Amino acid sequence: MAVRIRLAKFGRRHHPIYRIVVMDSKSPREGNYIDILGTYDPKRKVLIDIKPEKVKEWILKGVEIAGRAKAIFESAGILKDLVPEGCELRRSGDYWVLRKKTTKEVSQ
Repeated sequence: MAVRIRLAKFGRRHHPIYRIVVMDSKSPREGNYIDILGTYDPKRKVLIDIKPEKVKEWILKGVEIAGRAKAIFESAGILKDLVPEGCELRRSGDYWVLRKKTTKEVSQ
């Protein structure tokens, strides 16, 4: 079972609001979610509320992050605090995954 951090749409007509949630990769957009991490308003481009400790906990567990969720974390300025030292987010298909940094030593 692949678990992902992605957006789930709710709100009213002509004014969508998205929850940043952790859900199974096979769930539909408005399907069942495991955990709510925050809320985002795309019209005002504002992160309404976010729980960085929960986000960091899930990232350390190895969940995949959707590109849009990653962009929201970057624009809010919390992504650099979520990724531990010695690790980086790398693209894996359409999603981002936490990996350890690899150092390439050049021997001469």
